[in-house]
Amino acid sequence: MATADAPGIDMLTGLPEGVLHRIMSFLTLRQAVQTCVLSRRWRNLWRSMPLINADYKQFEVTESEVGDCEALALFKRFVNRVLELRDPVASLDKLCLWYSISDDNDDDTDSQDAVANRWISHALQKKARVVELYVDLVFADLYPLVIDHSVFTSSYLTKILFSNVILGDGFFKQLETGCPTLEDLSFHNCVISDGEISSQTLKVLAIKDTNFSMEHKTSISTPSVTSLTLWSPMDGVVILKDMASVVTASVKPSVFSDEFDVRGLCQYLWALSGVKNLEFYYLGEKLTIESNLQLCPKFNNLVNLTLGRWCLDANFYALIVFMQNSPRLEKLTLKLNLFRYWQTSQRMIGEHTERSFTCGHLKFVEVICSENDPLANHVVDFFRYDLCSDSYQTLEPDAASRASNFLDLVHMIYQRIFSSCPIEKSYSFWDGYTYIG
Repeated sequence: MATADAPGIDMLTGLPEGVLHRIMSFLTLRQAVQTCVLSRRWRNLWRSMPLINADYKQFEVTESEVGDCEALALFKRFVNRVLELRDPVASLDKLCLWYSISDDNDDDTDSQDAVANRWISHALQKKARVVELYVDLVFADLYPLVIDHSVFTSSYLTKILFSNVILGDGFFKQLETGCPTLEDLSFHNCVISDGEISSQTLKVLAIKDTNFSMEHKTSISTPSVTSLTLWSPMDGVVILKDMASVVTASVKPSVFSDEFDVRGLCQYLWALSGVKNLEFYYLGEKLTIESNLQLCPKFNNLVNLTLGRWCLDANFYALIVFMQNSPRLEKLTLKLNLFRYWQTSQRMIGEHTERSFTCGHLKFVEVICSENDPLANHVVDFFRYDLCSDSYQTLEPDAASRASNFLDLVHMIYQRIFSSCPIEKSYSFWDGYTYIG
């Protein structure tokens, strides 16, 4: 039996190369190259590893021995050298690049863009299936990266993730013709110039906090997408088309757009009428609903629905509309704490002539809110099942009855502010509050 003082036994070197490459995939590119000093077996493993995770922050120096520009220059020289020395026959599965562009750099921004685009082109030539690019915009003197869409020609690429990049006219057309196997596309804090986002192959599309052109409306036409995320599209107007395959959708229209109105809200909901799982938040301009307008179509496939605080405005107007039009709904989640401090006033004005609804499949209502949220009890009172009429009789929040012929489905999760550990409570009219966690 080895003692604590005994020399360490190398349990890694004898492992198959594929396993060692898997271990190295958890390292940054610089760390992976540094493994060459471990032993003769490790000397050249980095040259054929299938994942490159290049992070410019690995070259930052805490003491001011070198400036930020010099650190970024060192990073570029290092990545260029690594790509030169890679095994020329080794394919590349994934490129993950953390990058930064500054006007303090000796190179102009166009040259800095060109370096990153050249690395992406190299990865695609090596049959990369995944390209992820994160551009740092923490400081005011940093800039987004302008993507050269001409490099995107690959029959192997299946996934793209971009953060803080600019996508010029023609980008999506190039993807459609040049990347026939692309299935997963994600953007965060990007700028999109194209008037149409279209693809026959995409299955997952996620767009968050991204600027669209104010010169024209932007349409999204993706008939094969099954998972759609559209959060806070800024500027311009985004129209959803050909969403028949979407199963799961998460949507939050822009907070700042003056052009998003009731018709825009209806357009989103009608486009997503076939989904099974829907998450929908609204924090934009105040909407006035006239003539008891039906906000949404029949959601005949909808099983799971998540809504924010906005659905309780105007005496639960939007919530009632959703419940009346979701005959197969099994679970409803109300996230009253999410974006609570954005919503300081009512977002919806309207009045229902008919407040009852029937949800024969409804099994669970989950309410996530802060402790002592005044709306919590109103939600509990809202869901009261009338055994006599076989429907939910939604009463005024301040006039709800606790009669014994009403059943309750509400499960409360109280979250303290600045706490990551929620207090969960299950509510029953028969037993009161029961702590379950």
